[in-house]
Amino acid sequence: MIGYEIYIRSFYDYNSDGIGDFKGLSQKISYLKDLGVDLVWIMPHFRAPSYHGYDIINFFDTNISYGTLEEFKKMVDVLHENGIRVVIDLPLNHVSSRHPWFKAALEDDPKYKNYFLWADEDVDLNEKRPWDNEVIWHPYKGKWYYGVFGGASPDLNYENEEVVEEALKIVEFWLKVGVDGFRFDAAKHIYDYDTVNKRFHYNHEKNIAFWKKIMDKARGIKSDVFAVTEVWDSPEIVMEYAKTIGCSFNFYFTEALKESMTNGNTHKIWDCFSRTLMDNRGLYIPSNFSGNHDMTRLASVVKSEEQRKVFFAMLLTTPGIPFIYYGDELGMKGVFDPYFTENVIEPMPWYASLSGEGQTLWKSIGFNYAFTGVSVEEQSKREDSLLNTVKQWIRFRKENTWMVNSWIVDLKTSEFVVAYTITNGEKSFRIYHNIAGHEEHFEGIHLKPFESKVL
Repeated sequence: MIGYEIYIRSFYDYNSDGIGDFKGLSQKISYLKDLGVDLVWIMPHFRAPSYHGYDIINFFDTNISYGTLEEFKKMVDVLHENGIRVVIDLPLNHVSSRHPWFKAALEDDPKYKNYFLWADEDVDLNEKRPWDNEVIWHPYKGKWYYGVFGGASPDLNYENEEVVEEALKIVEFWLKVGVDGFRFDAAKHIYDYDTVNKRFHYNHEKNIAFWKKIMDKARGIKSDVFAVTEVWDSPEIVMEYAKTIGCSFNFYFTEALKESMTNGNTHKIWDCFSRTLMDNRGLYIPSNFSGNHDMTRLASVVKSEEQRKVFFAMLLTTPGIPFIYYGDELGMKGVFDPYFTENVIEPMPWYASLSGEGQTLWKSIGFNYAFTGVSVEEQSKREDSLLNTVKQWIRFRKENTWMVNSWIVDLKTSEFVVAYTITNGEKSFRIYHNIAGHEEHFEGIHLKPFESKVL
């Protein structure tokens, strides 16, 4: 199975308003099939005031810029007809400050006020979230509410069982619409505030119990539901969530490969593989990925196209379900800025000129300029392009579907070479990757610069 993350707004424009839409995605299924994708993860498509869509106003309707609910259903049907499953991004941690629940809470509606978390005299209103020192308490007309992802996104209070029931209704609704599963956003943040000690604190045990309840509901509706979790933490904590949800993004994989290729040694890769890909058999399915909307794009970190080819070779010869962030297969660039995240969600470059039928134009181009070789048109024509190399590795992956449920043994590294055996207990390959721009010899195997070999 090959996953592909899509930001609808930037993908393909059906109605010539410059914004990608559901009908546009339906028109580009040929590209997805040619690439080898059989599962798409769609970033939030719900009604929301922001461009990114993670601050939801209505969980049961679509962003009208993308199309109607009926058009969404038709898109899902077309994808299914072409053998592609659909996973939607589901942020359950918070809502928009414009959500009717929060508006009612601000008016002291007794039902909805308890849907959120409010400060009392014992709360430290200056407390900061640990990863970037941004405030977590936000004022409104003399009241202070908790919003770990900013004032526009007040957190829901899952100590309230009515809120848990609302989450279950949302899951049920979209599975009955026809989606195949979910990417659970910010999964470790459902319970990240200690209401007794009045401070920010991850309660992993309660979080995992919540996700078990969600997954039990989902599997009761669709037995083969696919779910993948976003838990940006140590591999050991990620594993605990993944055991319940079934699949989890392996952030350490992406970070380790980028760092190793930038620094020119394999130390981080060895640590990552030994901690995340060797001991997972039967426990959960890892999802290694090229990047996502919260990270600097691969091509802006790993500068050489030849190195990026090695990255994709490693991505597509390791256990689990690999995901590609749209455009990474072309070498799209973008430097993540938490205050200007548009940098990493630029329009998909279909044409060398960035002009033509379906090309999205919702924002100015900051990184992926016209005629720089980073377009489907240009990459398709060049036989040795990154795009064509990725397609080759995807074909290899799809010929060996057993690799989804596999693990790594006999991991060995030198300064520049990574070698490992991937196996499911019955089948196996010995794989070698040279991350250096010069020849290497390892275990009697000769490797050309930036070469990957499967034996």
